[in-house]
Amino acid sequence: MSMMWGLLGPEQLGGERRTRTLDLGAAVREYNERAVPGMGGVWYAKQLLLAMLGIALAQKLRERQINVSNITVANAIEALGCYFALKHNQGQGDSRVRGSEKLRGKADFDFQALCKPGFYVSQPMRMGTGQALLTLGLVRAQGERFNAFMCTAFGYEFINACCGDDGAQLELLLQWAQKGRSVNQLKAPTAAVLSPLQLLPAQARALLSRRLNTDLASARGGLQRAAIRRWVQARYAHPAVFDWGARPNDIDVEHWNDLHYGALFFQVQDAAYQVLDGLEQYMAASSRPQFRLGESIPELISTRIGHLRELARLFLDNPLAQRTDAVAARFCHECSAPEASHVLASLVNRDGRVLRLQGTQVLPGSAFLFQVLAVTDQPAGEPQGQVVEGALPAWISPRVERLYQLDLDLQGQLGIWLAQPPAAAVAEVSL
Repeated sequence: MSMMWGLLGPEQLGGERRTRTLDLGAAVREYNERAVPGMGGVWYAKQLLLAMLGIALAQKLRERQINVSNITVANAIEALGCYFALKHNQGQGDSRVRGSEKLRGKADFDFQALCKPGFYVSQPMRMGTGQALLTLGLVRAQGERFNAFMCTAFGYEFINACCGDDGAQLELLLQWAQKGRSVNQLKAPTAAVLSPLQLLPAQARALLSRRLNTDLASARGGLQRAAIRRWVQARYAHPAVFDWGARPNDIDVEHWNDLHYGALFFQVQDAAYQVLDGLEQYMAASSRPQFRLGESIPELISTRIGHLRELARLFLDNPLAQRTDAVAARFCHECSAPEASHVLASLVNRDGRVLRLQGTQVLPGSAFLFQVLAVTDQPAGEPQGQVVEGALPAWISPRVERLYQLDLDLQGQLGIWLAQPPAAAVAEVSL
């Protein structure tokens, strides 16, 4: 089994014990934003509705002198929606639903219970929606703090279109929250509105689809999102050999190069994780879990370092140097160092969590895995000698596929797509 950490350059760095950031968060965010501007972690429409209902409900509660924050109420509404989904699905998991463990066995709770810390997950979907809410004009705020968000007229229009009423569902939730009623008092129509597994009405989906393609005065990027939507739809509808040299007409040169060099950066990032994983496993298999820089480097790790150098040089050969992110460029320069020990020292120094550097000694960090796992002798991204059709490059920004998933959701097809096995990804190793 090959261990991969950060394969697609996650935009939201979670609290997992073994998460390795390598101090690359700024570069990850930059290339994700260049790929699909303004969408954050959104990949299906109900994420936006649950966040909006939370903000709108919090506003109404504060108008009635009930001191609540947007974050608390939005988390509560999201938890309620996931509870209804899990209840309807007899506890079966779904990628659109969080909290299956946290919500298991919970029943007959009220709004106050929903708002308590620890009732729901520590990483709600709401955390990935803030940028998109602002970009799409659903909320307004000074800055990007979720607690400062206020619903816009379009935000209320979206909520009403989703609920199929003129504020009646929001008023029902307000009364339910105010009066401390049991969740059992909420009926099937409310459950359907909140459940992440239930499609938004066609009117709401059409409204959101149009807004996705729109450049607002306060937020640009609509034309780029529209171009990506058309391109990815065409890729899936008519599979073809992928070639970065064959830029689609819908996507302008600068945007296409940002997608390409972002993919090259994410590829370097993943190759770095492969080196660190290999070193960790070598140490775990040793009688003493440590490695001294300057010692002979095991063949597997040496091969991975060579592959890492190759990919780092590809990134640095970017003919559009003025568009290269400075954080990414600095990392790639470190990864292309001629001395393998210097590459290892740089990577371990950036890690510090799984592996740590003490002088010239690499030692286990707090998240070191003292378990020996099988590792492959072939680095991720190694050319396979075959042509793959129909899929996106493996290291393209994850926002591209998220936008495609959102597009499928707006067409009412996401559930069908999620039930299918994932498409193979095209290996990406060249300019």
